[in-house]
Amino acid sequence: MGRKRADVLRRKMRRVAVASHRTVSHHTVSLRLVGWSVLVGVLGGAVVSAFRWLLARGLEMVQWWYWGLPNHLWQIVPAVAGCLVVSAVIAGLIASQPLIKGSGIPDVERRLRGPSALSFPWWDVLWKKFIGGILAIGPGAFAGREGPSIQLGACVGMGLSDRTATTRRFRRELVAAGAAAGLAAAFNAPVAAVLFVAEEVYGRFSLQIGMSSFAAALASDAVAQQVFGLAPVFRFPTLAAPGLGEYGALAVLAVALGLGAWAYAWTVLRSDSWYVRCHVPVWLRAAVPLLLTMPVGLWHPVLLGGGNALINALGGSGYALPIVAGFLAVRFVVSQITYGSGSPCGIFLPILTLGALVGAVCGGVLGDLGWAGRPSIVPILIVAGMSGLFGAVSKAPLTAVVLVAEMTSFGVLMPLAFVTFIAYIIYDVLGGRPIYEALGGPAPIRP
Repeated sequence: MGRKRADVLRRKMRRVAVASHRTVSHHTVSLRLVGWSVLVGVLGGAVVSAFRWLLARGLEMVQWWYWGLPNHLWQIVPAVAGCLVVSAVIAGLIASQPLIKGSGIPDVERRLRGPSALSFPWWDVLWKKFIGGILAIGPGAFAGREGPSIQLGACVGMGLSDRTATTRRFRRELVAAGAAAGLAAAFNAPVAAVLFVAEEVYGRFSLQIGMSSFAAALASDAVAQQVFGLAPVFRFPTLAAPGLGEYGALAVLAVALGLGAWAYAWTVLRSDSWYVRCHVPVWLRAAVPLLLTMPVGLWHPVLLGGGNALINALGGSGYALPIVAGFLAVRFVVSQITYGSGSPCGIFLPILTLGALVGAVCGGVLGDLGWAGRPSIVPILIVAGMSGLFGAVSKAPLTAVVLVAEMTSFGVLMPLAFVTFIAYIIYDVLGGRPIYEALGGPAPIRP
């Protein structure tokens, strides 16, 4: 009897030891995964930093050209011819590799979330997306670098995962790490990059995905800082936390953002159909938004590009309300036409820009009505507008709050969270879907 009890006790202890080992193993970070993720981050950060640097220099040259164009209007003729050539080249790149079309984020989502094949021709996508993105965004189009950057980072992760000779799960984690590295280098926002991968791209959080993405994002951001420095992407010298009495203005802004998010999603999901209805040839579609930027550039060159310069200008420029409202209308229409063309470009930064403009317009209207409180509330409305519109449209509110906080170095999260939460609820009640899911329709997550 004593021997039987001893055997039972040993079996129980063995089961406890096995369970304890499994628990520890489940919560132990793979150093091999972290090492590969750091390498993905370094290489992805280098690729995306080069992409971002070329776009910035290209936009500077284009804006300089527009400032001097009124004295040399004859230069419009070769510029139009150049747009047509660029459009034909972009169409050729898309025809040879359809995966480079558009933002790229929906395709990365499909591969990470569901039964779509994880593997893809990463090298072909990488160099064609890089060149196509430079040609499509560089001339001043109302498009963002972040979508292409995320896809470029995912390509780096896919390329390195082919060298690991390991499991599908390990390769998936490296592709997710590459996506995080791309966003971190594009915006100098490593924490938001990890949240975006968990909240939007991958659709759920796991320890391995979180740590691989975090390692890659930190390494990528370190590379980007060597190129672009430590300064935040957006600079607001007069940014100060709002008082409790000013949350009424923030609530009004949140309602406007929720409605604006629905209007944005409704139009962007139908933007490509406009080209079909107007029978625009495929080779000419990329030229349409580039040609539309010409009168905009002649009017106000700061409006060109994804919106970095415009957002920075809004913080302390003192633009009159009708001018800001005009900026909002022009950016809304042209950015939709740009994405509908199918060019290799993103909507991430244009959404942030539209949110900033909604905040500026709201501040101007409330100021004229005497409801805005102190004049310095306007920069807060601009910053909260960025967070609120993106958080609602993407249905990634945590990412939106942290992203804008990182990009502005504004440490008071309450006003951003307040606006983003209300805008999200309104967009959800109106039936809005996450924009990247709606654009690409990723499959459900596998158990």
